[in-house]
Amino acid sequence: MRLVVGPPASGKTTRLLEVAHTFLQERQRVWWIALPAQRAYVYRRATQGGAVLGLEVLSSQQLYYRILAASFGLKPILTGPGRVALVGEALVGEQAPVPSPGEARLFARAIAEAKRNGVLPSQSLPASAEARRLAQVYGRYEELKTAWGRWDYDDFRSAALELVEMDAANLEADLIIVDGFRELSVLELRLLQALARQVAVWVSLPEAPPGFTPSETLPARTIHTRTYRAPNPVAEARWILRSLKKDLAQGVSSLDLAVVAPGSRIPALLILADEYGLPLSDQTADTAAETPEGRLLLELLELPDYPTPSRLLAIPDLAPLGRAALERSLVGRETINRLALEMGLLGTWKAWLERLEPRGDALSWAAELLDALPEVRHSPRRATLMERAREAHRIATGPDFRQWWAALLSETYEPHRPPGGVAVLTPNLASGQRWKKLYLSYAVEGAYSSSESEDYFVPEELRASLEEMLGAVARPPIAEGGIGILPKRFLGRDRLLLYELRTRADEVIITYPEASQEGPLEPEPALVQGGVALPKLPPASVLETSLGMRYQAALGQVNLGLATPESLRRFEECSLRFWAERLSTRPHQKAWWKLLARELRKAEKLVPARLEALSQQFPQAEGWLRQHYPLLSELNLGFRLEAEGLTAHLDGVLRKSGEAHLYHFVEPDAAEAKDVVRKNRWSERWAAAYLLSAFPGRIVKVYLWVWPILAYPVAVYDKPIERVGGSLSTLLAQAKKSNSRFQTGFIQPKPGFHCRTCEVRDLCREGKSN
Repeated sequence: MRLVVGPPASGKTTRLLEVAHTFLQERQRVWWIALPAQRAYVYRRATQGGAVLGLEVLSSQQLYYRILAASFGLKPILTGPGRVALVGEALVGEQAPVPSPGEARLFARAIAEAKRNGVLPSQSLPASAEARRLAQVYGRYEELKTAWGRWDYDDFRSAALELVEMDAANLEADLIIVDGFRELSVLELRLLQALARQVAVWVSLPEAPPGFTPSETLPARTIHTRTYRAPNPVAEARWILRSLKKDLAQGVSSLDLAVVAPGSRIPALLILADEYGLPLSDQTADTAAETPEGRLLLELLELPDYPTPSRLLAIPDLAPLGRAALERSLVGRETINRLALEMGLLGTWKAWLERLEPRGDALSWAAELLDALPEVRHSPRRATLMERAREAHRIATGPDFRQWWAALLSETYEPHRPPGGVAVLTPNLASGQRWKKLYLSYAVEGAYSSSESEDYFVPEELRASLEEMLGAVARPPIAEGGIGILPKRFLGRDRLLLYELRTRADEVIITYPEASQEGPLEPEPALVQGGVALPKLPPASVLETSLGMRYQAALGQVNLGLATPESLRRFEECSLRFWAERLSTRPHQKAWWKLLARELRKAEKLVPARLEALSQQFPQAEGWLRQHYPLLSELNLGFRLEAEGLTAHLDGVLRKSGEAHLYHFVEPDAAEAKDVVRKNRWSERWAAAYLLSAFPGRIVKVYLWVWPILAYPVAVYDKPIERVGGSLSTLLAQAKKSNSRFQTGFIQPKPGFHCRTCEVRDLCREGKSN
């Protein structure tokens, strides 16, 4: 095995490309082993001088598949979420209570580390109660996996190693190159040494592992770096985007530019990129929980345990409740229960809570839930979401099933093929790649780290040194007993990571903010050496020019159409909102009771045939329709009262000699239903005032009723209205005055508390300045 050693950016990839081209020119096949994120980069470097034939870039896992596939030794794969689920099943057998997903994840990672270092279940780990428990779960996990007939990722490595060490592998490549790794594990080094007995193997590393002698050592190169300090993270991000736009305008290819940032800072850069019109390409992979379908499902699964405004807004029926919770900053089940009771949505809220609890067969419930979501029903991701449900069903039922299903969604990574553009990467994704110019942002203490940490099961003092671990490379094949020790975790990997980040381009621009909202920030000493203030750059977005003033809606006159008491009420609240929402094409899914009320208004008179049709269309209200048919059949439904330039739309009207009864339908279980007419509507009260004033002697009493669907009518006032005075006379005068302004069609924003629930707030933006 030929080992090429040199610090980052010393030319190791260039040297290995020379070796590869030598083999390719002789019509031989080359396997280039790299991290998945490096595949496009290697192909670009290899084809700079023209097309090549015979080069294939593979990940380590793909290498194992190729070795085994040539010998017909493959089994179905157990994916990452499947491994966590199977460990959870092993924990169920080891203890009575259903384990939490977090506990299963902890054991799964420990098992993966043990297998990655060749530790078998039969071997004893350093003595401790938790280590013994790990060994028991590890053994149970292997039994379940064998019974299921699957291999996890580490099984492929072990099987490939066993095959190669027996010289039974049928290799298709003539040359194997391993490049772009900071370090290699014991089993990987052992596999490469075994492969080197059959084909040529070249490996590059920043430092030679203990016991290995480099075949070539390359010197370090000088990298041009500049360091700038920014007052805060926002100023830093905007400066980077302005500088990127300047680079692109000067003809630098987007593939020669990159931005490295901590994972938590990348979303902010991507959002700002739209303002600057920059083609940033997010290189990070999403989980199933971050896809539109998975995000919606996750909101529903977690809603019963801990309702939040965002989770409530995911359900159209609960959107009003979600908006109110967002306005009042409310979370938690008890708090939302009280809010739903206050808003008259308690019945709808409890119905959804019951619907989101698995009943009977959890898999049938899961399939019904997915099919009930239009975004998921015909999505190609439905099969993946259902597969996670089957894995969760192996462990838990009821509420535990929901928690497990939600957790496994977060363990499922989506296939990712980022589009072309300026790459935005995390430090690990940038490893092994180089560009002409790179922006290393947010270079503060703790932002970039290899995350070395103490193990829960095996403490650091009971682990082996790197020298001891690598000394095991020469041991017998893994099938004869494995290695049996775990390596130390604290190996000072941050040093190599930070040095590598400083060398990822010919020109590296390092920036750091001096402070954030949490307080002052300290620069990372290994990255920042000095630093000056950010240099001024020309504006790169419209908002940074004099033309980029805050948008204000232009005032003017429009045709507002037919005037009704309700349109006048909304016009008085905010004329701009009233006009804009009428033009909105945003689809709204109406609740079933609103659809029933609309059908009743359209009927005008509820005849027996129409009663039967509505009973079939709304089976949940069939009993209510039949029970109240005598009164419903007497009402003039959908009545239009036209007078004084207004048209009042009334749900139901009934006249009995000198009495008029006006009805308004509201939602089932509406709390404080009377306030709907007394405080939130004008139509019924305006109609009552008009009838008493326009027809004295003929109409002497007016009764106002609010009628919750599925319930009995409720009188709005304790006594009938017999004269026009007080608030009613004020309403008539206000409606007349508002109608005159309404007819002019002049609109303007009217900021207030109602702006918080406005659907066209972004169009107006006056509410934000209020």
